[in-house]
Amino acid sequence: MTTTLLSALAAMAAGADIEVRTLGDGVASPPAKIEDLAWLEGRWIGEGLGGCAEESLSPPVAREIMGKFRQLNADGTLRFYEFYTIAEKDGSLLWRIKHFSPELDGWEEKDKSTEFRLVAIEGETAYFNGLTYGRTGSNSLQAAVAIDGQGTATFTFHRAKKGEGCALTTRP
Repeated sequence: MTTTLLSALAAMAAGADIEVRTLGDGVASPPAKIEDLAWLEGRWIGEGLGGCAEESLSPPVAREIMGKFRQLNADGTLRFYEFYTIAEKDGSLLWRIKHFSPELDGWEEKDKSTEFRLVAIEGETAYFNGLTYGRTGSNSLQAAVAIDGQGTATFTFHRAKKGEGCALTTRP
């Protein structure tokens, strides 16, 4: 099911306008500290995968950033959730994500996560292996993720105002 859903998401994704980089096998991630990504902090709302997307990232605490993500379909129904951390590991940074269905069924095995190793940080753009986040202004953010080698999903976000969010349609 996960492969089928990821394939469907990739097929729906628009072409990338933000670069996604990869880290070759055996290539070490560059040195970095979690404070290097403090600019990600905030609550963000925008568009991607044909629907509204919401993202919240904590300030760096205890050498990690905690985040959550919610993706809606175009009709306002919930598509999936993510819970993740960006943490210092082996002198660099590692982004670990767990995906969940609207019913909170995990996509990954219980003790597994999807991991993205750091490739580079250039100003306010962070390149992880297959995942990129970049600030395009003080109140705007772009993201892109390579999905199962089938395509790149892109997201454009703005800093959410108090009380702003995606309109969620009640599930049947």
